[in-house]
Amino acid sequence: MVLRIANILFLVLVSQLVSAQNKYWVLFKKDSACLAYEKKQSAEKLCEHHINFLKRHKIQAVITSDWLHASSAYLTKKNLATIDTASSIAEIRPVGLLASTKHSKTTTKKIAHAYSYALQQIEAHYLTEDLELTGEGVKIGIIDGGFRNANKDEALLPLIENDQLKYFKDYLLKRNKDPYYGKLLFMDGHGTDVWRAIAGFNKEKNIRYGMANRADFYLARTDHGMRESRMEEDYWIKALESFYNMGIRLVNSSLGYTNTFDKEKENHSVEEVDGKSTLITQAAQKASEKGMLLILSAGNDGRTKNWPTISLPADAKGVLAIGATEFDVWEKQGYSSPGTDALPYVKPDLSCFAADGTSFAAPVITGLAACIWEYDSTLTNHQVAEILKTSAHLRLSPNSYLGYGVPNGKKIKALLTDHSADIHEDLTTINAQEDTLRLKVPKDIEQIAVFHKTQNWLVNSQEELKVENGSLLLTRPDNIEKTTIVANNKFLTEVIWKAL
Repeated sequence: MVLRIANILFLVLVSQLVSAQNKYWVLFKKDSACLAYEKKQSAEKLCEHHINFLKRHKIQAVITSDWLHASSAYLTKKNLATIDTASSIAEIRPVGLLASTKHSKTTTKKIAHAYSYALQQIEAHYLTEDLELTGEGVKIGIIDGGFRNANKDEALLPLIENDQLKYFKDYLLKRNKDPYYGKLLFMDGHGTDVWRAIAGFNKEKNIRYGMANRADFYLARTDHGMRESRMEEDYWIKALESFYNMGIRLVNSSLGYTNTFDKEKENHSVEEVDGKSTLITQAAQKASEKGMLLILSAGNDGRTKNWPTISLPADAKGVLAIGATEFDVWEKQGYSSPGTDALPYVKPDLSCFAADGTSFAAPVITGLAACIWEYDSTLTNHQVAEILKTSAHLRLSPNSYLGYGVPNGKKIKALLTDHSADIHEDLTTINAQEDTLRLKVPKDIEQIAVFHKTQNWLVNSQEELKVENGSLLLTRPDNIEKTTIVANNKFLTEVIWKAL
């Protein structure tokens, strides 16, 4: 698009004005007047006198969050000096920027329909074919970076023509009402690829990319692929709150906040990945407490030394952070972000196959969750999450690489249709007295994934080993307390090494 000279001058002026300021969240105290105001409104609302406070000081709020009881705004030094000591202010917190994840192309391998590799791995056909589940009646919100040309995607076009797109908002271009607008250079099709992995089904080619092809969709564009601004984090929070107000319980987001920012001083720190420090994590947990199921990418920093863990807000308790596995042997993809011992709970929560980014693992699990909710709409968000975890192959021995592991459609079918079904294989535990161990393995298993752990669930390293003549020779690495040996959903053994 060619801009007029006047528009160019305007943009330059705005950028100069913004560069002279810094971005902050202004958190207000919740005094008795606020509580009375909330009671009157019958909902959590930011007090009107706090909104007026900003107006009196000529501060334009970018985003106002009722849940966090806060507003984000660009503040000058004069603004800060004026409001810093105000009695109604609880905290003024500088903010950072957004880092988006990469996307992958989905490949297929035929089962009954032709299913994507990820859907094959989770045995989706037990739900989509045996129970004929499609996510019908479920509202799904997607917060992403753009849905360019989704109306030209053969796998999404049927649901668009069927009027299953119910809502779209572009938080970046306020006047844009076209969900399918975008530029290839800016990765504005990232959300399209995510949407396809949730719900894509090409009837003509008989290829299924996602499970929830009959769900209703609500789209929010909050991320710019070329410019990483903390403004996008504000938009993410507001989009989440808006989805809640629309009655949406299931939300997918493949956006992660770390330290790859345009302005280095605005970077998040790894120490903030503690489940409570950042406002976006607080907002995500608040959504979980309100009954929403957020399914988020764990992140793609598995090989990044200065950010060796999951991205924000995947650290929030109650959300499902999704990592990525290999396809043949279910070990962690190298890029997939691991969890951290700074959290008192296991992260990521679940994993599944994705070739080039956890952005494309999370939507697979989103489609799966939609089918569970279609089958039983009375389930709470926590019950749906528990069903997913209960079906996963590492449920009895979760770890910081894959969480509870890869969910399984066959087990989920049993949980939904027969509540008394015993779907679990036993976990074999071996106490090793020596530093080497030869382990018998079923003959039909050729390759095994091995996770060496320094603590109960914290993985230090993984390796893929070959089974020879029905046995596996295992050597204990230094400073390892436990080793999990697992062959997909066929075999699971935990070795507890003797104390050094």
